Amino acid sequence: MYSEINPYKHSFSKIINMRYSSYLLFSALFHKTDSINPKLIKNIDIPSCKNCIHFRQDNYMVDSLSRCTKFGEKNIITDEINHDFANSCRKDEEKCGLEGKSFEKETDMNLRIRDIRNYWNKNSLYFILGGIFSLYIGKIIYTLKH
Repeated sequence: MYSEINPYKHSFSKIINMRYSSYLLFSALFHKTDSINPKLIKNIDIPSCKNCIHFRQDNYMVDSLSRCTKFGEKNIITDEINHDFANSCRKDEEKCGLEGKSFEKETDMNLRIRDIRNYWNKNSLYFILGGIFSLYIGKIIYTLKH
């Protein structure tokens, strides 16, 4: 008789699961996850620097250190050109600005080559260490068999 009156007769986890499962059912019925509303994302239609022919990725893959080869300053003594950071060019309306006034689209083939080169630069140490490790393991296996 006490269990019929007791409001705590269900375990706490069962109550949570019952309430949470109705929430999951509701969200699954009315929530679309396959589309993104472009009105919610700022700057969705503005071109990205990484797709521009003037963009040069930093060797350490740090976006804030990437350069724009369209803008910079030449050292008159050494002839070395110091290119401006891409972030500062996009913030400066006299240069590229937020809209990307100086944006020139890179061809798809050049983008793929640049992506492969950047991927290699970022991960070359791991490739080399993996190769050395596999050669070392191969040598151990060879000596054990012979």
